[in-house]
Amino acid sequence: YTHIRSNRRRSIALLIGLFFLVYLMVYAGALLAEGWIGGNAPLDVILARAWRDLIQAFPFATAGTVVWILIAYRFHQAMIDGLSGSEAVTRKEEPRLYNLLENLCISRGIPMPKLRIMHSDALNAFATGLNQKQYSITVTSGLMDRLNDAEIEAVLAHELTHIRNGDVRMMVIAVIIAGAISFFAEFFFRIMFYGRPGRSSSSGDGDRKGAGMAILIA
Repeated sequence: YTHIRSNRRRSIALLIGLFFLVYLMVYAGALLAEGWIGGNAPLDVILARAWRDLIQAFPFATAGTVVWILIAYRFHQAMIDGLSGSEAVTRKEEPRLYNLLENLCISRGIPMPKLRIMHSDALNAFATGLNQKQYSITVTSGLMDRLNDAEIEAVLAHELTHIRNGDVRMMVIAVIIAGAISFFAEFFFRIMFYGRPGRSSSSGDGDRKGAGMAILIA
C-alpha cells in the first residue's frame, strides 16, 4: 500500500512537472529566438523579450499541454496496440490464457484487465493503461508456446502487480513527458536548421513577435 500511495504521488508530480517543463522549454525557445534575431542586443534586453514571449505564449502552452495529456489519455492504448500489432482475445479464443488470468484476478479481488495476444517469437508480456477501463495485458505468442501454465501464471501475476501498484500508470505518464520533450526538440531543430528567421532592422520587432508565435505553436 505504501508503494501504491508513492506511485500516485509520483504520477501527480509528473503531470504537474510536465506543465513546468513545457513552460521552461517555451522560455528556452524564446531565448533562442530572441538571441538569434536580436543579434548584439544586451543580455538583459534578450531576457526581458523572452519573458514577454513566455507570458504571451503561456495560455497557448497550457492549453496545448492539456490537449496533449487528453489525447494521450484517450488514445495511448490504441497507439500501443497499433505499434505492437496485438489483438484482443476472449475466453473462447484463448481459454488457457484467459482462465489463468481470470483466476489470478479473482484470487486478488481485482477487475480483470483486457487480454491481448501479440504475434511474436519473443518471450515477452507487458501491461498498459491508465485506469480500470483501459488496463490490458499483452502476451506474445512465443511466450505462450514455450512456457507451461505455472510459468505463464507467474508472468501474468507479475503484470497484474504492476497494474495494482500503479507502475503502469506512472510509466505511461513518463512516456507522455518523453513525447513532449522529443516534440519540442524536433521543433527547435527544424527551426534552427531549416527556418532561420531574417535579421533585417526594418522588421526586427515583427520578427521577434513571429519568433514568439513560432515558439507557442509547439
